[in-house]
Amino acid sequence: MSQKKILVPVDFSECSINALQYAVSLAKKMKGKILLIHSINVPVTHGEIGAATIVSELSQGIEEDVNESFADLIKKVPAIREVPYDTIIKSSFITDAVHSVSQSTGIDMIVMGTKGAHGLEEMVMGSNTYSVIRDINIPVVAVPENASFKSVQRIVFASDYKKTAMESLEPLLAFARAFGSEIHVLHVSRGKEISSEEMDEAKKFERYLKNVRHHYHFIEDDDLEKSIGEYVEKNKIDMISLMPRKHTVFEQIFGKTYSRKIILHTDMPLLALPH
Repeated sequence: MSQKKILVPVDFSECSINALQYAVSLAKKMKGKILLIHSINVPVTHGEIGAATIVSELSQGIEEDVNESFADLIKKVPAIREVPYDTIIKSSFITDAVHSVSQSTGIDMIVMGTKGAHGLEEMVMGSNTYSVIRDINIPVVAVPENASFKSVQRIVFASDYKKTAMESLEPLLAFARAFGSEIHVLHVSRGKEISSEEMDEAKKFERYLKNVRHHYHFIEDDDLEKSIGEYVEKNKIDMISLMPRKHTVFEQIFGKTYSRKIILHTDMPLLALPH
């Protein structure tokens, strides 16, 4: 089995430090390697006289500070020394940096912190994590700032029963195999009936999940986030998994971006699968 590469973007905030602690525990369980990445963006307009020189000198000074911050981070999370790890500094926006490293090094999973909030604050805090989930075609584990690592015994996979590439579920199965988890496939619908297309999709799930413990649940409700939250609490779920779709009904059910709301507001780790 090849070594899993886990990319962890950090900005040295408490939220990202907590995500790193989670990622280290995950790497131990999955026998993976941690790649720590920090992106810097020097706010100088290109085209200005001497801009290239200014950017170069500023970037060099910032990188020296970042390397010091990495050293402090290792002291705060000493357990990282127990797994293979590297540090990376990129001069770009975080999503571009993650995309670049993912393409060049073959990343298997991204672990990022998320800080739930409301109103204007919601538009800023956690937006980087959501942007990476939306734009990068790699599974992402979003770790809330107060979440701590524990064994993942029960995972709820919220499915819209739309056309799904079954190989996209492999990260979900990897968690189930690593922890011996039970997968709860949950479908929330406004109507009481499941269409023939949705039933065909459920049959595909059954064939793909046949080697792991799993079962299916159907809830009639028009509030996806509330239904998932209630199900999680009632069934003592340890992780939520979903597949945010781009520009489809799932991301804008009833006019609301439920994928974003769930990602930002969940109080437990969330596994977002690429579509």
